[in-house]
Amino acid sequence: MSELPKVYKRLNNLFVENGYSLYMVGGTTRDFLLGKEIFDFDFVTSATPEQMASFLDVKDKSFNSGSVTLSFEGNKVDITTLREEGKYEDYRHPSVVNYVSDIRKDYPRRDFTINALYINEDGTIIDFVNGQRDLKEKVIRMIGNPFLRLEEDPLRILRAIRFASSLSFIVEEELKKAIFEKRFLLQKINFCKCINELEKMKKDNYKQSLTLLKEFHIDDVLPIEENFSSYRNNVIDMHCDTITLLESKNKPLLKNDCHIDIFKLFKGQYSLQCFAIFHNLSKGHLLDRFKDSYKYFLSQMEMNKNLISQITSYQEFLNNKSQHKLSALLTVEEGGIIEGSLSNLEYLYQCGVRMMTLTWNFPNEIGYPNIFYNEGGADLYTPNTKDGLTPFGISVVKKMNELGMIIDVSHLSDAGFYDVIKYSKAPIVASHSNARSVQGVVRNLTDDMILKLKENGGVMGINYCPIFVSSSQEDQIEDIVSHIVYIKNLAGIDVISLGSDFDGIGTPKGMENASCINKLKEALLKRGFALKEIKKIFYENFLRVFKNVCRK
Repeated sequence: MSELPKVYKRLNNLFVENGYSLYMVGGTTRDFLLGKEIFDFDFVTSATPEQMASFLDVKDKSFNSGSVTLSFEGNKVDITTLREEGKYEDYRHPSVVNYVSDIRKDYPRRDFTINALYINEDGTIIDFVNGQRDLKEKVIRMIGNPFLRLEEDPLRILRAIRFASSLSFIVEEELKKAIFEKRFLLQKINFCKCINELEKMKKDNYKQSLTLLKEFHIDDVLPIEENFSSYRNNVIDMHCDTITLLESKNKPLLKNDCHIDIFKLFKGQYSLQCFAIFHNLSKGHLLDRFKDSYKYFLSQMEMNKNLISQITSYQEFLNNKSQHKLSALLTVEEGGIIEGSLSNLEYLYQCGVRMMTLTWNFPNEIGYPNIFYNEGGADLYTPNTKDGLTPFGISVVKKMNELGMIIDVSHLSDAGFYDVIKYSKAPIVASHSNARSVQGVVRNLTDDMILKLKENGGVMGINYCPIFVSSSQEDQIEDIVSHIVYIKNLAGIDVISLGSDFDGIGTPKGMENASCINKLKEALLKRGFALKEIKKIFYENFLRVFKNVCRK
């Protein structure tokens, strides 16, 4: 056996002088026996964290974890008190932890046999579970019943895959079966913990990790991407109709064949998706139907709470982002849902709705749409410059200002737009509208509207709907960029955001779903946009409005 690491020997002398034992364990022992260079040192001791702090320069003095971290002779060292654990109650943490001095009580809590090898000051290898055999035979084997151990802590699934790939070991058959059966439990734990494991995989045998993740169908339960560094969360989409579609077809939000699902949002590096609940005014009972949709929305948030959660404020957005979680902002498309009642508007607010499109394609109690219907169908080219907000609509604008809800003027008549500009004391948005000078449909905004929106401090979300983008069907990503270029030249970069209208539209070529957003970024770069400008378009501009308006 090679000479024991100097870091261990010198630290052991300190522990012995103070009456405590110290052992090498885990990855340190494993790498030592494999003859690998050791970068991180993991030791266990009979000393408690408080006792260690009496003779060591300990960085973390909270001691909640029963471990201490210190810098010793330029090396990062983690030292954990020997312990035995009670039952696990939250898929991650034991209900009870008792400090012990006997390593025979410590080893059962460890995950794999190759990580339960202890080495003492004499260089003696203490092996209770045939870890040396598995190390020699290159096998990842769970200590105890793998089905029960994965139920205790599903993160062990990713650890098993990481060790197998980084060491080029095989996963023992019973553990394989347990991983496949219990993989859905990964949805029970904080995604941030999963990302930490994925990032470690990236540093090791990346290709093999990806192969094993897919072999065990982990991509059924977690957004596993070929580039694990993609969890940067820097895209915000102001409008989609996906929740309404999924509810109608009884499909899950996690993974589906629609424009948007959680996996596609992670692949597209989104941080926030605005989910609109839409119901057609002509079918009546709008508030009751909203309540059903709201229940469906909440059910999807609960089912996927480790990956996404509803937000109502800027601080909640920041909290999610710090945990690598997606944020969902609930919105309403069709102000008729409040059925002419400000108390119903307050109910929407209590449900977490923080943005509402005042009209859709039919007149309601609030105002009028920017579309006429005749014998030939919808007239998309004659704006409604006459019919604006009703008196009740003006009270809705004022009430939304008071509550802290974002007023959305997409679909609203031209006259209604100017009424909102007149009466709103807060920034407004056109969540999914383009430039009418580029494509002359009335769902897009005129130059004057865009300039008024700029003065108001609001933003407009670029809509990907082909008919609102251009008359061409050849390369509409370039046509989307043309709208952005025009608006930037007219009113500056600060008025532009994204509002895909996904799952409410037929999509342009190349932008088939949310995962394709990087193609738009590449097209903007080719047209001369700076990265700081793209950041404003992709997320900073909307965040400015959201933070300003939704202040409660």
